[in-house]
Amino acid sequence: MYRAIIVDDEELVCKGLRKYFDWSEYNIEILGDFPDGQKAYQYVRENPIDLLITDVRMPHMDGITLATHVRELYPDVKIIFVSGYDDVAYLKKALKVDAIDYILKSIDLDELRETVSRVVKIMDAENARKKELADMEELLNQSFPLLQERLLLTLIRDDPEDQANIRERMEFLNIPLDDERSYCVLVLQLQRYYSLYSGMTERERQLISLKIQEECRKIGMKYGEAVCFKSRTSEYVMIISLDEEGYEDKLLQVSEEIQTFIRDYMDGSVYIGISSMFTGLKNIKTAYTNAVNAISNRYLLDDKLPISIDKYVTDSEMKDFREKARKDLLECLSQGDTERIADVLNELFARIGEEFDHNDQQNLMIYLLLLPSGIINDLKVRTENAYSNQRAILEQFLCCKDFHEQCDFIQSMYTQVASLMQNLSKTHSNAIIDQVRRMIEERYKEQISISTLAEEVYLTPTYLCVLFKQTTGSTINEYLTMTRLEKAKQLLADSNIKLYDVCYEVGYLSPSYFSRLFKKYVGISPSEYRNMALSSKN
Repeated sequence: MYRAIIVDDEELVCKGLRKYFDWSEYNIEILGDFPDGQKAYQYVRENPIDLLITDVRMPHMDGITLATHVRELYPDVKIIFVSGYDDVAYLKKALKVDAIDYILKSIDLDELRETVSRVVKIMDAENARKKELADMEELLNQSFPLLQERLLLTLIRDDPEDQANIRERMEFLNIPLDDERSYCVLVLQLQRYYSLYSGMTERERQLISLKIQEECRKIGMKYGEAVCFKSRTSEYVMIISLDEEGYEDKLLQVSEEIQTFIRDYMDGSVYIGISSMFTGLKNIKTAYTNAVNAISNRYLLDDKLPISIDKYVTDSEMKDFREKARKDLLECLSQGDTERIADVLNELFARIGEEFDHNDQQNLMIYLLLLPSGIINDLKVRTENAYSNQRAILEQFLCCKDFHEQCDFIQSMYTQVASLMQNLSKTHSNAIIDQVRRMIEERYKEQISISTLAEEVYLTPTYLCVLFKQTTGSTINEYLTMTRLEKAKQLLADSNIKLYDVCYEVGYLSPSYFSRLFKKYVGISPSEYRNMALSSKN
C-alpha cells in the first residue's frame, strides 16, 4: 500500500479530503495530515512516504519548499499541489519541482480521482518496471543471445562467403532459419527514441531493448518461425517464415500487433518496413535493404491509422495542396454542407488529374479518402458509420477500375459523412446544450466534471466544450459557477443556514475559497450579501 500525507493550513480541507475521498480504493494509506510544511517535514524525515498532497501557501514552510525538501529525501516521491491561489509565480515554482499535478480549490472530486488514479498508475508502472528490470538482469549477463545477434547482424550487413559455416552456426545457436523455407524481413524503426529513453541508464536501455526483441519475437511466432534482433540504436529487425498463401494478411496482423505493443509498453510509435518474400539465407541482406527503403519512401496518413503509402516525396507544391484540401474539406464536413463539399472535391480532383503524376495522384486520392477519419474520431457515434471499418474502405477504393471511379467513390464517402454531421445541426446542438444545462442545474451540488457531462451526451470533452461555448457564449465551468452562486444567494437569504453550510450545499469544499469566489463575481462577501438580503425583508 502506498503511503501519503496531506498538508493544508485549512482544517476543513484536510478533513474533507480524508472524509469524502476513498483513498483505500487506490491502495493509498493516509499516514496523517498537517497544518504547515514544517510539521510535515519533521514527520517525513522519520517516516518515508510515496505521495505528498500539499497546499502551496502555508505558514512556517510553504508547499514549494516542503516539496523540494521531501524530494531530496525521497527522489521518487509523487507530489500533488492543491491551492486556492491562482498565482502564476507559485505555479511556475511548482512546475520546477516536477509535480504530478496542480489542483485549484474548490477541489473537484472527479478531477482528484483522475489525478490520483494517474499517480497510482505511474507508481505501479515504476514498481513493475523495477521488478521487470531485476528479472531481466540474468538475461543481460548471458552470452548466448549476444552470439545470436552477432550472426544475425552479419547476415544483414555482409555477404558471407561460407554458406555451410553460416548454416552450422545457425544450428548451434538455435536460430530457426534455413535455405528451404520462405521468409520476409520486417524493419522496425522506433520514433522519438531519445525522448523515450531519456533519463535511463545504459543498463536500463539494454534491458528494455531485450524486452522489445522478446515480445516482437513472440508476436511473430504466432504466425511462423521468427527471430528479432537489434540492428541499430532505434532499429530492430524481424525475420519471419510464412507460407505464401495468405502471407499478406499475416504480415498486416504482425505489424498491427507490434504497433499496439510499442504504444502500450512505452507510449511510443514505430515505422515498419516490409520486404518481399524470399528464400535462401544469402538473400537476407537484400531483403533488409528493401525493407529499410520502404520506410524512407513512405508517410503516415494519420497517427491513428496503421496505413502507409510507398514512394511519396514531400515538396512545397504537394504540402500546400494537402493543407488547403484539409482546411476546406474539414470545414465543409463540420457544417454538413454537401453542395460545397461536391464543389471543393471536384476542384481538387481536377488539380490532381492535371498537376501530378500517377504515383502522386494515388497518394493524394488516398489522403482525401481517409481525411474525414479525424472528424469522425472526435465524435462518439453510437451507430455504424461510413468510416467504422477503414480497412474495408481502402479495399473498396483499391478495387476502383480508374481515376474517375475513384473520384465517385470518394464523393460518396464524403456525402455519407456530411449526412452524419447534419445530425449535429444547430437544432440538435441546442438540444444537447439544453440537456447539459439541466444536468448542471440538477447536480450542481456534486463534484461534476466535464468528462462526466460529455459521457452523458456521447461527445468527447473537447467537442462538448467547443459546442457549449459556441452556443451559450460561456464555458461549462463558468456556467456551473454562476449556477452555484445563484443557488448560494437563495440560501444566504435564510438566516437559519450557516455560512459554511451554504458553501457545502452548493458544491464547494473550502469555505474560504467559496467566499473569495462569491466576492469576485457578486462584488461583496457572502456575509455582506446576507445582511443586505435580511435587511430588505424587514
